Amino acid sequence: MGGSIRLGRILGITVQIHFTWFIALWAVAFSLAQGIFPSQLPNLTGDVYWTMGVAGALLLFASVLVHELGHALTARRFRISTRSITLFMFGGVAQIAREPEDPRHDFWVAAAGPATSLALAGLLRLAAPRAAGVPAGALLGYLAWANFLLAAFNLIPAFPLDGGRILRALLWRFLGVERATGITTALGHVVATALIILGVISILAGRTINGVWLILIGWFLDQGAGASYRQMMLRHALRGVRVRDIMTTQVIAMEPGLTIEQAVADYFLRHKHGGYPVMYGERLVGIVTLHDVKQVPRERWAETPVRDAMTPIAQAKTVRPGVSAYDALARMVQAGVGRLLVVDADGEMVGIVTRSDLMHVIRMRTELGAELPS
Repeated sequence: MGGSIRLGRILGITVQIHFTWFIALWAVAFSLAQGIFPSQLPNLTGDVYWTMGVAGALLLFASVLVHELGHALTARRFRISTRSITLFMFGGVAQIAREPEDPRHDFWVAAAGPATSLALAGLLRLAAPRAAGVPAGALLGYLAWANFLLAAFNLIPAFPLDGGRILRALLWRFLGVERATGITTALGHVVATALIILGVISILAGRTINGVWLILIGWFLDQGAGASYRQMMLRHALRGVRVRDIMTTQVIAMEPGLTIEQAVADYFLRHKHGGYPVMYGERLVGIVTLHDVKQVPRERWAETPVRDAMTPIAQAKTVRPGVSAYDALARMVQAGVGRLLVVDADGEMVGIVTRSDLMHVIRMRTELGAELPS
């Protein structure tokens, strides 16, 4: 997720926070310090309330992190790795390397998050009475209730919430993953619309802050449902396709000593590709793209060699021939590039794959049937 700060690693999983997390942290801390805790424990000082508020907000997001770790560690049991966990305004998200290919695995990975939150809520609820009447007791009671609500909200049977994924896994066995995802995505849009309507009603009733939050959460769910469905359809369209199946092997390459002016005239305009590998003899040394060319002032094109404008191979985005086409597409999107150099285990270039190649395969398989042989 762009705009994130890396905090470190837990159990081998990268943990990061998105910049919107700070907005939510302040909002939760303010709500606790100015409303919830003063009503539970009157006659304390403002400093104590704010300390409790900040602590409660931080521990709430720690609970969200534990929830996401529940997903990640369960996925690991099914040999699905988790690239990262990101905390942001509306909670957290675990980015797994691939979606489960078995409905049973999908069910358990989805159910693990709410189950973890419910277990945590139970433990906190048992501990809260032991500290009744003091700040620690109020904190524990709040966190117990917050974890219960976290589990309950996530169990709503609407995609992309955990409950929607659980329902999809149950329907998957009978209807197939595409129809199951379509049904739960539709439910996701319904729930999102309901939240937005409730938000508008809350604002009209004078509860502006609650209304704005409901609208934002509804909008986020609606966007998430659509994005998750599109991602599933892309993954399905590229199922079974490897980079080696669609890469271009007859690659046009240029020499590093060419000037930018020559490269534009003899390659970019003539062959109409947006990027070219740069070869020094038989050795791959980099890649030069239209974006690289445009970074050089036009008046210097006649004197600037390609080697000065190209992206060196050490920094270039590459992929192995056996990588799935979907993972290659995800890598392009994440890196913001339109092509990947395909290299073998020895670092030798064996081809190039572009976003256009992938889009062509997706379009053909979608129109003709994704079950076509790759």
